[in-house]
Amino acid sequence: MLSRRNAFGVLLAGVAPQNQVRRIEERFIAPCCWSETVAVHRSETAAQMRAEIERLVEEGRTEDEIVARYVSEYGERILLVPRGGKSAWLTVLPFVALAAGAAFLVRYLARFRSSSSAG
Repeated sequence: MLSRRNAFGVLLAGVAPQNQVRRIEERFIAPCCWSETVAVHRSETAAQMRAEIERLVEEGRTEDEIVARYVSEYGERILLVPRGGKSAWLTVLPFVALAAGAAFLVRYLARFRSSSSAG
């Protein structure tokens, strides 16, 4: 019979891989429609990927190995957050474009007001 300590260890052994599996699933976008992560998407493709990720974790594959496998199959697009400096650019670029657009609009409106008040 399992002691309390051993039973808790067995329980934790099952939880740790599940947390790792979930973390890995959340790194990928479902390749069937590219709209949600594999962890939550309800499609056959996402279900197959979830099963495969779980199997790969059980086999002892590292997270980096699993990510590399899917990136080699689908390209960088499969990643929810791109690797390297691309992530920073994708985060900052919309704000830069918004600020540039706002500056252009303010300048245009200032010119429009000055020309309409002069005429």
